[in-house]
Amino acid sequence: MKFGHDMHRVVRVSDAEWAPYFMQYKLLKKCIKQIRAEPSSPPVPPRAADEEAGEKATMAKSAPEVAFFRALRFELQKSAQFFRQAELVLEVRRERVREALRQLQDEDRLGLLEDAPDRALRACVTYYRDLLLLENYAIMNYCGFSKILKKHDKQTGFTTRTQFMRVCVAPQPFTRYPRLMEMIREAEDLYRDIAAASDRIRGTRSVDPPPLSPSSSSQQLSTLGGVGAAETDALDAILNLREAASRIREGEEAPDAAAAAAAPAAAAPCPAFAGPAADLERLHKTTSPPPKRART
Repeated sequence: MKFGHDMHRVVRVSDAEWAPYFMQYKLLKKCIKQIRAEPSSPPVPPRAADEEAGEKATMAKSAPEVAFFRALRFELQKSAQFFRQAELVLEVRRERVREALRQLQDEDRLGLLEDAPDRALRACVTYYRDLLLLENYAIMNYCGFSKILKKHDKQTGFTTRTQFMRVCVAPQPFTRYPRLMEMIREAEDLYRDIAAASDRIRGTRSVDPPPLSPSSSSQQLSTLGGVGAAETDALDAILNLREAASRIREGEEAPDAAAAAAAPAAAAPCPAFAGPAADLERLHKTTSPPPKRART
């Protein structure tokens, strides 16, 4: 299955408002086709250590190459900013779920809202779902940058992926996200505590609630009051995508581990996107498709 289809599946199950903030994989593929279609783009022989400066100079003279890396850095900056903001929003929602649990545990406030247990369970499951969606967002964007650079290098003969991933992508917040993983683990604990408090309020204590974790299934969660089929089906789809996305990432990171061990100790920082947004927007509108070629 092609990566673009995997990316589309993740976008489809995510919040519709997130869609513009996923990296534009198809757009970047079009930029690569423009490089391939450029008549003045000669094939580049395998790079030796002393040819790096010459390779960079050759790329700098190619307008489609410049356009591709301008668009790539714009997408990188956009993805990083969205991830930071989404994490902050989810931290606010974590406090709301915590407050819902405190209300259930406060005996003086029992009986104020009969549906409080169901509402708290729904809020926790929805919060957990969005945490997993943000994790999927991070994984798919990381893999997207890796795969689009692989495609670029294969089509042009340049060798840019390893350095760009190490210098520009690796420091971004969606590459390593300990705060998000901590929130995911805490959400699982909050769910268990809310389920226990809900049983106490209802005066029931049948069996332990099914765990809220990546191994949860819609059949398990549907046994809970207040958690409907829509929430459980969506969570099931997200968990399946999470497993698939993790496998893709493992495949992308395997060669990077070996490259990092052989890389120099220090590297120049990734240059920030300097071009105005209007220039990039004009690039998106004026880039014409290359001549059609037979698939190989």
